[in-house]
Amino acid sequence: MELKIALVAGAVGALAGCAGAADGSSPSQADTTPEPDPAAGNAALMSLNENMARLRALAVFDADHVIFDMPGHSSNCYSVCKHRQIAALRVDKLADVAESAVKTPAPDACAEATIEKNLAALNALHIVHVEGLIKDEPKNSANCYQPCEPVVQDAKALTCERAGKLASIVNAAKDL
Repeated sequence: MELKIALVAGAVGALAGCAGAADGSSPSQADTTPEPDPAAGNAALMSLNENMARLRALAVFDADHVIFDMPGHSSNCYSVCKHRQIAALRVDKLADVAESAVKTPAPDACAEATIEKNLAALNALHIVHVEGLIKDEPKNSANCYQPCEPVVQDAKALTCERAGKLASIVNAAKDL
């Protein structure tokens, strides 16, 4: 009999994980916001891969996965919880903002310290995990024993352009 009560209590606690704390304590303010519209949430989840592909197609930074563990939201979910729906919607917004922002790269964003600062700022949004700026590496050619100087300069210019795009994305996305 005690085993059945423990199993039922465990199941109730697991189900309550998406709604708040199972121990009776108050859920965080973020967990008390109304649930997103289910149809909008489902559409957002279905478009998640598409939006990650949009970010990757910009060829500015390596975004390897979506961050679902947003501060203030329960991570004890066995189904699609509202914080996962919200995360998917945030990726969609980031993709929209990024596509617009890359059209006007920020000047003077090529310094390694600036790139690192912008990568940290993008990661601090807790939308996607960003590995780093995509850098163009100069290739060896048949005419040179090492990359020829024009090839090196072209690679640096492309990387610098990407750094400018990254800075524009970070500036445009800071309020997401």
